[in-house]
Amino acid sequence: MRLVVLRLLADQPSYGYQLIKTMEQSLSGGYTPSAGVIYPTLTMLEEEGLATATAENNKKVYSLTLEGFAYLEANKEQVGRLFERLEKAGRSFERGRSPELMKAFLNLRGAVVARVSRESVKPEQIKKIIDAINAAAKAIDDL
Repeated sequence: MRLVVLRLLADQPSYGYQLIKTMEQSLSGGYTPSAGVIYPTLTMLEEEGLATATAENNKKVYSLTLEGFAYLEANKEQVGRLFERLEKAGRSFERGRSPELMKAFLNLRGAVVARVSRESVKPEQIKKIIDAINAAAKAIDDL
């Protein structure tokens, strides 16, 4: 988290909530760091002299110090590998969260819930629903 925050601050001075949202967006909603992770990290970076905070509109805006930029430069390869993995994870999360895909999941869920919640549903019908879902899973897996 430390290297991620440093790299983001090198790109642009930010306040904690802004960093949380930037990370959430870059990972397509697949991961959102909590305030309990971000703010202690910012405090640690400030205490280590790698970042500094200024007050703007009742918010602490953090930016890198010269030491922070030097630290990033000294760890450039590690930061590069880390951000490559984060970008790959973000693309993966994005594919799994396409609006069309999510709508299809919700449609399937709604159809199953509506059908099995009827009092007249019979065990044979539940078996057919299970078979249909398993067949769909196999068809998707075979794509």
